[in-house]
Amino acid sequence: MLAYPACFILVLLCQHPGPATSGAPKELVGNLGGSVTFPLKLPGIQIDTIVWTFNTTPLVTIEPKMPDRQANVIVTHSHNKERVKFLQGNYSLKLSKLSKNDSGDYRMVIYSSSLKDSFSQEYRLRVYEHLSKPKVTMGLQNNENGTCLTNLTCFMDQGGEDVTYSWESLGQAANESHNGSILPISWRLGERDTIFICVVRNPISSNSSNPIFAWKLCEGAAADSESFMILASLGVLLLIIAFALMPFLLIMQREKRKENYSRGKSRKNTLFLSANTSKDGGAPLYAHIPRHTNVIYL
Repeated sequence: MLAYPACFILVLLCQHPGPATSGAPKELVGNLGGSVTFPLKLPGIQIDTIVWTFNTTPLVTIEPKMPDRQANVIVTHSHNKERVKFLQGNYSLKLSKLSKNDSGDYRMVIYSSSLKDSFSQEYRLRVYEHLSKPKVTMGLQNNENGTCLTNLTCFMDQGGEDVTYSWESLGQAANESHNGSILPISWRLGERDTIFICVVRNPISSNSSNPIFAWKLCEGAAADSESFMILASLGVLLLIIAFALMPFLLIMQREKRKENYSRGKSRKNTLFLSANTSKDGGAPLYAHIPRHTNVIYL
């Protein structure tokens, strides 16, 4: 029984190598582990057989109910039997428990004795997984005069297909957005804090990174600025102290000069004499000592 349908499918495909199509492939998306339905609109004619193929490999053969026979559905691969269902009345294919390997091209071919040529509809399915929370890294930081310059890079741990990246900047005068995985930022100490959020999207889901605060990101710039302010304040304080002490230093220097002058004058009027000192070895010189001269006997 199983050999007959397989041979029948091959005969049909060989007899109709170029079925007429209904136009461009219909794009369908599905999520990993979910399901997708391939919509089918049957023409108002007697249908003998419907053949579904996946990447040119026969997937399912349907023989609709007719007055002389019961409906018959033949699934080519046994592992697909639990995954394949058809909507009652129009035989639209529903495929469940989707995996990444289900992405590809599908074709539905209708064979009818009422048609000169077979009729087909093509589909293109892409299976995506729900995106996890993206991560953000910071590039080299350049701090100049309290301004923080750097790049933020948004990425996914597991990559993903057809992922788009964008940034939202909150807290500015007007909230801004930026497309791309890399965001250049410039933030100056004292400006209003800005929050950066990376948003990733694919055809079935979206997710956002944790918020990133500019002041936290640019702590280095703040530290440099604070260090500069501290050093500048210390410099100003030292100058103030120096100017305040200048008069006292000048007064102390002047007093020291007076003291040195007085000591020098006193030393000039002092005469050092020996007890046996005399003029030409004769009488002592007391009569020749000036009146206000200090005499020190040796």
